[in-house]
Amino acid sequence: MQNVYLDVRKLDSACRESYALSEDCMMENAAQALKRAALPYLERKGVFISRPALLVLCGGGNNGADGYALARAVVSHDIAVTVCEVIPAKSPLCLVQKERAQKTGVRIINAQELDFYFEETGSDVRVIADCIFGSGFHGALPPEAEAVIAQVNEEKKFSQDMLHLIACDIPSGLDSYGNTGDSSCVFLADETVTMGALKLSLYSDTAKDACGSVTCADLGVARNVYETAGNGFIRPDAFLLDAEDMRLPFRTKQNVHKGTFGHVAVVNGEKTGASVIASTAALTFGAGLVTLVRKDGNLENKTGIPFEIMTAKDFPESTAAVALGMGLGRNEDNNSDYYCNYLLSNPQLPTVIDADFFYSQYICKLLKERPENLVLTPHPKEFQSLLAICTADGMLSLKDIPSVSDCIKNRISYAKQFAETFPGVTLLLKGANTLIASTENGQTRIYINNCGTNALSKAGSGDVLAGLVAALLAQKYSPVEAAISASLCHALASRNCKNNFSLSPFDLISFCAQIKK
Repeated sequence: MQNVYLDVRKLDSACRESYALSEDCMMENAAQALKRAALPYLERKGVFISRPALLVLCGGGNNGADGYALARAVVSHDIAVTVCEVIPAKSPLCLVQKERAQKTGVRIINAQELDFYFEETGSDVRVIADCIFGSGFHGALPPEAEAVIAQVNEEKKFSQDMLHLIACDIPSGLDSYGNTGDSSCVFLADETVTMGALKLSLYSDTAKDACGSVTCADLGVARNVYETAGNGFIRPDAFLLDAEDMRLPFRTKQNVHKGTFGHVAVVNGEKTGASVIASTAALTFGAGLVTLVRKDGNLENKTGIPFEIMTAKDFPESTAAVALGMGLGRNEDNNSDYYCNYLLSNPQLPTVIDADFFYSQYICKLLKERPENLVLTPHPKEFQSLLAICTADGMLSLKDIPSVSDCIKNRISYAKQFAETFPGVTLLLKGANTLIASTENGQTRIYINNCGTNALSKAGSGDVLAGLVAALLAQKYSPVEAAISASLCHALASRNCKNNFSLSPFDLISFCAQIKK
């Protein structure tokens, strides 16, 4: 688990004060980190390359200064280095670094000369480094920066993977929350070298396609030393989950029976398939027993239900966890009142809620009367409905009801506000990067799971996740622990799909069963 920060300027300042590191010294370390990222792609390979070329795109602030320092550090007889001054140098350090680069023979062009540069240099361009804007960027990109970024992104399309794009700190075009301005233009990096510590901007849904792989560079002291500058009083804003944070439900005792591992009750509704997928996932992920529950009639004669999944009209007495919502339907006669009253009369029963239940007024009743032991697993559209219902009911104090796109752009702030409003609830907000938010003992924590892939964009994937969470709840994981471990397993399993367009929910369940920590 790694610390993630919204703004590292206070950390930078504390680091300079605590360790007597100058800003210039930290910049030189940043340039060396960028150099290490670039050099493997600047080796002379192939008979058609006369001299590998590096192009550095520089802005006028300290991110541009990093770029000039990179150019100076790389320039040599073996590598042709050019800086494109996208924004004129302005900050004192940027002006100094530009002068140093010029004196070491770095070629400097302006944005209007970029077309000629690509015609002249051609396939020799192997690396383009984006040092236009850093983590302090906000608002819309200047037209000249937008034009250059669009041109470079286009060059990448036709490079046949011969061109490697590196972003310094964060890809230009992303703001501190990882959103883009009105143009939606962003530098599409293959690799981002972020400075000092991880930033929230790197883990938005938009950033998933913009950042590529992310590495964190030391700026003169080890990262854990940097993060504790100022005696560690600067708290992280979120935590990035690693595979090592996953705790699988391995069985260690031999003298056990199926009841030892909990009984999951999965509510069945209009679409039986969704609840069957969730039930299969729960049983595969360690639950000892799983029962499909349907108030208006048992399911003994329903086809497609595996023999190992039991069916019943009422919740079994031994129920250890409940999964509700997947395939439930939104009709008034879907027995939501019965299921809600059962949960209200059993407030200690851990429950995962998904899908159609986020469009029901009964969700407000649960949040008001028994928020503890609830894990909510909405995707952005369902989260928008949840926020709208809670706002209309007066439970959330949002000025305006957000749109689905608002929920995606501002997912961290909305997730945090939701968790603060409903302490005890664990929110697992699905997306390109999954967020887990909860408030316990007055402290709100945000966890980011960026391990998932686009293979999960398939009907049934969310039902699998709900079943995994329910299985862990039945095996006595806390709601937060269940959300973390289930989402990590779900995400990592998606990587085992040979073709990312072909992942089915039952293949995903099988891959989850094969995950090894």
